[in-house]
Amino acid sequence: MDFRIDALLPATASQLWAIFFDVKRVATLIPGCENVVEEEALKTFSAVMRQKIGPFKLEVPTRIDIETYEIERQVALKAVGTDKATGTTIDVRMVVNLEEQRDDGQALCKLDVGASMQVAGRLASLGYPIVRKRSEQLFSEFEARLRAELAHLDGSRPVASDSGPAVAPASRPTADRGASAATTRGAAGLSTATEAPSARPSVDHAGHVQPGHAAPPQAAPGRREIELVFLWPRLGINVAVALGVAHGAVALGQSPWWWLAAPLLGVAASLGRRGG
Repeated sequence: MDFRIDALLPATASQLWAIFFDVKRVATLIPGCENVVEEEALKTFSAVMRQKIGPFKLEVPTRIDIETYEIERQVALKAVGTDKATGTTIDVRMVVNLEEQRDDGQALCKLDVGASMQVAGRLASLGYPIVRKRSEQLFSEFEARLRAELAHLDGSRPVASDSGPAVAPASRPTADRGASAATTRGAAGLSTATEAPSARPSVDHAGHVQPGHAAPPQAAPGRREIELVFLWPRLGINVAVALGVAHGAVALGQSPWWWLAAPLLGVAASLGRRGG
């Protein structure tokens, strides 16, 4: 599988280079990348990649080797790792090119990343489209995080306006207080009206008044309760048909998720209503 990032970023080549070879900073930009260690400067790195792709949770110890580099211009690398739990092997080759430009005096840098990835093992059984889609999401998130990192290179942060932050006044005008008091009285009246039924005495079967006990709630006349139940003969038939559909879909090259989705649809189709 081949991937590409072609972006024009608001930074100099030296700024991007500094980010790429700052172990702690670059680890925060790569989704799922943890425990990055520079074993040999500008030569060898190790890391752990944690990802969830389909039903698989991967934890891939990865070795990253810098094959060639030209400071602030180009770096070529390879990354290889294996997930022990699934036996999945991932082999990535990548070339990163930096080209500094100027636009009306502003420093810009063209980032060109070309990568190829080979996947073998249980993860490959998911199929090319699913693995590729997840990989494209990871590359897209990396670019978004990089742009966010560059947005703060100049140390800028949101600044309050000259008038200062908005502060709640210590006291409100008389009209506001009157409105507030009216609102409070209205809320108190609503609360009293709401709670009043619970304070009414109840009457027992002999006609005696029982103070301090609320009358039990009565169901609204004409209201019926509906209960959802499984129609068992239909359930068996629907699930069997759903499994047959899933088998046919997967045999024709569709996603393995059919094995989950089809039986669930069969179960849902077996629900019926029972009136109370």
